[in-house]
Amino acid sequence: MEILQVLDPAQGIVQFRCESGTASGRWMGKRPAKPGHFDIEIEVPEEVTEWTFASSDTTSLSEATGAGTATIIAGSVIRFDDGDDSIVEIRVGKDILLIEITNRRSELPVEGQISFCAPEIQLYPYDL
Repeated sequence: MEILQVLDPAQGIVQFRCESGTASGRWMGKRPAKPGHFDIEIEVPEEVTEWTFASSDTTSLSEATGAGTATIIAGSVIRFDDGDDSIVEIRVGKDILLIEITNRRSELPVEGQISFCAPEIQLYPYDL
């Protein structure tokens, strides 16, 4: 992933680009954010309360218009359990996101596409 610019150093908000698109998120690294290429784990820290079926096989991350740092994410549902666990695995490009969905779980399409808006995404850099 490439950090394109630091939008708000005090809040750790950065603009980034990955194979699935360009968006902004909150840098959660121990060191201050700076432009460059990094290995990043993307996390959606809040429960996804609303989602829709997506009609194409395209996965993407994009900035939600007029919503601050909100990001629209489209991906393929990989797996979820029917029990009390509300975690859903979503493939976005080559990456797997673990998100929490409790609303309309029985309607989730296994290996189908969904889209949702995340008010914030967090970016955790790591070393390989």
